[in-house]
Amino acid sequence: MIRHNYHTHTFRCGHAVGEDEDYVLEAIGLGMQTLGFSDHVMLEGLSQVNVRGEFSLTEDYFSSINHLKEKYKERIRILLGFEAEPFPEYFAYYDMLLKEKKIDYLILGNHCELENGRIKYFFSKATTKNDIIRYKDTLIKGMETGYFAYVAHPDYFMGGYNEFDHTCKKISEEICDASHALNIPLEFNFAAIRRGKVMINNEERYLYPHMEFWKIAAKKHCKMILGLDAHAPQELSSDKNDDGYRLAREIDIELINELENLK
Repeated sequence: MIRHNYHTHTFRCGHAVGEDEDYVLEAIGLGMQTLGFSDHVMLEGLSQVNVRGEFSLTEDYFSSINHLKEKYKERIRILLGFEAEPFPEYFAYYDMLLKEKKIDYLILGNHCELENGRIKYFFSKATTKNDIIRYKDTLIKGMETGYFAYVAHPDYFMGGYNEFDHTCKKISEEICDASHALNIPLEFNFAAIRRGKVMINNEERYLYPHMEFWKIAAKKHCKMILGLDAHAPQELSSDKNDDGYRLAREIDIELINELENLK
């Protein structure tokens, strides 16, 4: 079971439920040692209803999590972070958040592209080779910034792509090469596992994680971290997480239980 989960959302993003304290109490009941909140980053000038909270909610998020840090400091370590896209327009903001210690960490979730201040494309809808190549290119640029503690669901591009073809293999190798060279762990994400398998191109599988990607990650000597990606308190303890643990044990890869730079 995960003792250190760094991927936890809050109701502010619009597609998660439960009070912040409910997540903390659930984690304590499970015997977790670390609960990291990493809601979708709220960005000034960018509104995405039911995807991320409005920028005006940032201070409420900070205040709530910092209050819980203090309230439960004798029972569990609580961390404050964001899951953020590699948007160059906001790199200066990410830099400020980290340097001024307003947050403890960022995780890299490459969900979409931004153009002229507006969302251009969602990678969950990737169906062409050019789509997944753009995913890879923008992801690696984000990894190279040094802002991110790890990469969330690096195989996210398989959520809409039909088969693990030659292009998938090539971009997976490039992502994993970058992970190894930059010493950035890759997250084995449980969210789509809890949602269950779907039929894609006559194959029943999870949207992600995709095991062919993780075979490459193992060969490239990457580091793997588990992420519950909880959007409700009960998802921390869901029986469906057992399938995630089982699949993760099938991968011969170095497992990172705790982020060293956040100890």
